[in-house]
Amino acid sequence: MKFCTEPDLYWTEHYVKYGFAVVKGLVDRAFISEALEEIKRLVASPLPLTQWTKDHITIPNGSANPVLARVYDQPGVRSAIAEMFGSLDEWNRERQFQLFLKPYDPKAPRELTPSGHIDFVKCPIPVLGSGFMFQVSLVDKQPYGGNITVWPGTHRPVQKCVMQSPAWRYPANWDDIPMGDPFEFVAEAGDTLFFHHLVAHAGNPCCTRMPRISLHCQGLRNEWLPEVDPSRAGMSPWERSLALNGRYRPPQDEKTMMERGFRERREEQAMEAAAAAAATS
Repeated sequence: MKFCTEPDLYWTEHYVKYGFAVVKGLVDRAFISEALEEIKRLVASPLPLTQWTKDHITIPNGSANPVLARVYDQPGVRSAIAEMFGSLDEWNRERQFQLFLKPYDPKAPRELTPSGHIDFVKCPIPVLGSGFMFQVSLVDKQPYGGNITVWPGTHRPVQKCVMQSPAWRYPANWDDIPMGDPFEFVAEAGDTLFFHHLVAHAGNPCCTRMPRISLHCQGLRNEWLPEVDPSRAGMSPWERSLALNGRYRPPQDEKTMMERGFRERREEQAMEAAAAAAATS
């Protein structure tokens, strides 16, 4: 297993420190070939991958596809989940994933998105959360090829801000977070990017003929953590990545908080859509 930014750090230590890590060749070529054939079937285009473009490809929803779901059966993926959580028994066995497909955009500027985000928009942000994310690249990529970028180390100040003020929100308070330089995940097929739920990240336009094709997955625990304490012995790498700002116990159950927050956000969005429709009728 290899990684990036600090080559001497083992990948789980890299994840703890920087909020992300790259593992080379985690998924084998047999699964990659099978997955790509299934994606070609879903896209239903006679064109080769290098001729898929933004204006001519309909991107399918592969979130329930049984062939793609077998990414969770790959020995490397299961081994990595076990390392992150300390034991595979901590994993809840859910196969939550999305197909990320970004074809070539001939009009896109050859540059990276200038700022990252977190996936908690206008809603409560979990300090501890229930797991981590990982993306498996199914193709060989080049720079500016629609790749994901992450902002190393941003998981720590984001978490600290929410600890100090539970009302802290993205994007309203995002200027509080120093971004620094991003890391672009330029992968070979089978390489996998693991990243923290609070690290800043962003997608980018695809300026290369080879589209970005990846599986965006979640590794979730059976239970949400009630607290973290960096002085406790035997913490898993995932737990240690949540304890960089010291001991912390959420003032309320985070799972309940997030379920309520997402429900309220959905209701708000429905009201906004209804108001917009009424305004144009």
